[in-house]
Amino acid sequence: MRKSIWISAVLSVFILGCSTDTPEVVAESEVAPAAKKPNFIIFTTDDMGYTDIGAFGGVNIPTPNLDRLALEGVRLTNFHVASSCAHTRSMLMSGNGNNEAGMGTQRMFPEYAGLPGYENHISDRVATIPERLVEAGYHTYMAGKWHLGSEVGETLPGDRGFERSFALLGGGNDQFATDKPAGYTEDGQLQDELPADFYSTNAYVDKMIGYIDSNKSDGQPFFGWFAPTAPHWPLQAHPDWKDNFVGVFDEGYEALCWERVASASAAGVLAENADLELCPKVATPWAELSEEEQLIEIRVMEIYAAMVAHLDHEFGRLLEYLEEIGELGNTYIIYHNDNGPQGGTIYQGRGNSGYDNSLENLGNRDSWTSYGQGWADAWSSPYRGNKGSQFEGGTRVAAFIHSPKLEEQGEGMMSNSLLTVMDVLPTILDLAGLQDNYLDHETVLPIRGKSFSALIANQDESIHGADEYIPLDFMGTSALTKGDWKIVRPTFDEHFQLFHLSVDPSETTDLREQEPAMYQDLLTAYEAHAENVGIIRRTSTGGPDD
Repeated sequence: MRKSIWISAVLSVFILGCSTDTPEVVAESEVAPAAKKPNFIIFTTDDMGYTDIGAFGGVNIPTPNLDRLALEGVRLTNFHVASSCAHTRSMLMSGNGNNEAGMGTQRMFPEYAGLPGYENHISDRVATIPERLVEAGYHTYMAGKWHLGSEVGETLPGDRGFERSFALLGGGNDQFATDKPAGYTEDGQLQDELPADFYSTNAYVDKMIGYIDSNKSDGQPFFGWFAPTAPHWPLQAHPDWKDNFVGVFDEGYEALCWERVASASAAGVLAENADLELCPKVATPWAELSEEEQLIEIRVMEIYAAMVAHLDHEFGRLLEYLEEIGELGNTYIIYHNDNGPQGGTIYQGRGNSGYDNSLENLGNRDSWTSYGQGWADAWSSPYRGNKGSQFEGGTRVAAFIHSPKLEEQGEGMMSNSLLTVMDVLPTILDLAGLQDNYLDHETVLPIRGKSFSALIANQDESIHGADEYIPLDFMGTSALTKGDWKIVRPTFDEHFQLFHLSVDPSETTDLREQEPAMYQDLLTAYEAHAENVGIIRRTSTGGPDD
């Protein structure tokens, strides 16, 4: 596919986000000394629920560090990502759609072989956040899950602008050091073994602190992407934390769901008109589980809670370090999850391969579990769907931006402006006072996202216009939003479904037949995007990969 086709995709369907106005030229004598540019930390969590942290309705897991930042900053209650890990990361790093950024898939089906948009690594059609910032004098650091390519010298973090990085290349791995291949790189070098006391969350914080500390005296600003693996599977808790939540979840996932929905509603983080009765959704009713099944479910949730609480604690250690070196007051922090919680079974087909999953051993380094459907339903309610779905439960995630200039935003601020993870890149450029230097769109695609920096001062600001189309696809699971309207098509469904999100944010009523004109408008826009970008719609084979 020629580059011109990729360019026409963006220019014909989207409204671009970055200004190219030429700044006013002033005499040299009139220029004041330049203030130090701000630092940035992006904190991307992995497979967490919308209501997990306290500031978004979590009442069972203490997350004081995230809560403080969220409540001091601006909570973004209508923030959307892709429906799976790598796709969100490609959109975050590029400010573009995942297909344009090369991540149209995480698994290479025959239909995708050799096609642009399905390279399964971040493409050279986009310029990343660190590639842009390093040109402006920023140090660029990354610690955590990369999931955007694994070819040494070609697609690792250091190949895409990160000066220093300690990265898990794949989608998930044991939280502890094991005798299995580690899957980690540091500064482009594969790590054959890890320290005996390795635990992923602690290691990522140690690395990020070390990277920042190594250059703290040179006066240059920094950008850090902190993307921990926890609480992604396998659920393996830090030994000092694994029993901290015993007894907290004994009433089961249905009780937790009702509690979370009520708490999130009271906190004001749910969309107006959300269906507060949408609980539970998919899992086997708690009362129908055997006693043994309930005990396993309870223990899995206790371990998950321990991992989330420990993650917040360790992030607090990074914040304390930034405070100690005098940089926290010059650092913007943007937090978001990478997708909705993952449903399915507890073991996900991986938990019976050399692991000890006896009840008393769950959560240890030699166990392997996920958290399963019931708890995932509890954390994504009252929104429909989970990870892998383009419904709101798969893509609407907890997020906030914390400005070091608290006087600009007050406290307890909240915005329901529609946002996507593509908007993070232009927001950072805006806050850093930087222009988009990649204006040759024959080689690098224009940014699709739009800056939401205005929300810091005015939470009522609308970032995306009511007539702007925002289409996405994930391995054939497709969606397009236009203002309050949205169409969604699961992978093998023949038709899209149509929802009016301002009236029905829980997506309970398909309006395709009642609103044919709106349906056709959105469908036409999606098909134009799919044709221009080269999206391939998979066909069902009935095999295990489906």
